[in-house]
Amino acid sequence: MLLGVKQFGIILAGGSGQRFGDQIPKQFIRLAGESVLRRSVVALASGGPFDQIVVAANPDWLQETKDGLKDLQGINVSVVPGGSSRNESTRAALDALNASDDDIVLIHDAVRPLLSREVVERVIAPLVAGRADAVDTTISTPDTLVIVDGEKITDIPNRSLYRRGQTPQGFIVGILRTAYAKAPEGSQATDDCTLVLRNVPGARLLHVDGAEENIKITTRIDHVLADRLIQLQSIPPEKATSPEGNQKYWSGRRVAVIGGTSGIGAAIAAELTGVGARVYAVGRSSDADVTTANGAEAALTSAAENLGGIDDLIVTAGVLHKGDLASQEASVIEETLAVNLAASVYLARAAHAHLTASRGSLTLFTSSSFTKGRAEYAVYSATKAAIVNLTQALADEWIDASIRVNAVAPERANTPMRQTAFPNEDHAALLTPEEVAAATLRLVASGLTGQVLDVRR
Repeated sequence: MLLGVKQFGIILAGGSGQRFGDQIPKQFIRLAGESVLRRSVVALASGGPFDQIVVAANPDWLQETKDGLKDLQGINVSVVPGGSSRNESTRAALDALNASDDDIVLIHDAVRPLLSREVVERVIAPLVAGRADAVDTTISTPDTLVIVDGEKITDIPNRSLYRRGQTPQGFIVGILRTAYAKAPEGSQATDDCTLVLRNVPGARLLHVDGAEENIKITTRIDHVLADRLIQLQSIPPEKATSPEGNQKYWSGRRVAVIGGTSGIGAAIAAELTGVGARVYAVGRSSDADVTTANGAEAALTSAAENLGGIDDLIVTAGVLHKGDLASQEASVIEETLAVNLAASVYLARAAHAHLTASRGSLTLFTSSSFTKGRAEYAVYSATKAAIVNLTQALADEWIDASIRVNAVAPERANTPMRQTAFPNEDHAALLTPEEVAAATLRLVASGLTGQVLDVRR
């Protein structure tokens, strides 16, 4: 273990967006409410602590880069003009680091916003342990590799020997500085590990496993895939921070829980109370019918009066009716649409003014059914898919008001609603409401927006 070593980060954000085909660089495109650049910085910082993160920006978009990275709590970020190439941008950021040669620096693409904390930690580990001078992040290649010369196939190599490179790449600062100092003038490399390999003989280069979801957003198709991958992120119950771990965030916060008298909503209300939040729970017996615009307004007005304002709104209300659409009663369909979708729409609209005042958060509930329409769940699945689109649309609409909007998608949970729909199910195999509640509190306290996160075993 290297003692006294500091950790630094470099984000390469000098792209022009030509391949993306838009008028603004792709790092400024919003992904579920936040810019790709901001998400990439936060993702890298999640594996910290980092003493400093330097963003090498497109010189023509320098102020936009600074504006887009304001108010990043707990992250020391500075922005410098990048160069006309990747290597020149790295060099500019490296010169701006307040780092000694023995320190560690991680270099990450500004358009890889789905980097996980686990990958960052894997890159750092061999550097801190003194086992490597440079570390690359790689993933295996599932497709057969074919070497061609024009139309002619010249070889089909053993694909097990090949990996695809990602970022972050990690370095001992002095090694990277040496690589740049020894690089022939005018030489270029597609990444920084290549520079070390070419220019620092004897340097110890290792690789660690990356992740398939750590994609680089280069084209519009990549942007669509990234949106989808955000929807499929998950929080296993065993990794959900306990409510006690969120005590600092929740203490004294004013939280309205719609659907808060039964099932998951009741568990959330109980957990919130336990960590010092002030809770106003609304159940089905409430005088206000939240499936109507007037009822939703009345419910939140009462909550705000009771709490003195609203910092967080959590909507867990839902119904589950199973049956073939052609034979379902109209009243059943209407109830499903009203409770599962209309209520969330009207409550969100009614909450906007309250959450703007508090710079608060809205959390909606979907389910694992949102990913696929299933026979005998047509209306239910449709409403849950609609909640996902509502969440991400509002995250984008409300980002300038500093309102965070997320959704929770629990897999099968042992709730009264589930027990009624499936009385013969093995309830011991289901998520408990308390597990879902812990994950929900962790999500809200994370500061993220635009997330649709599965809670699953």
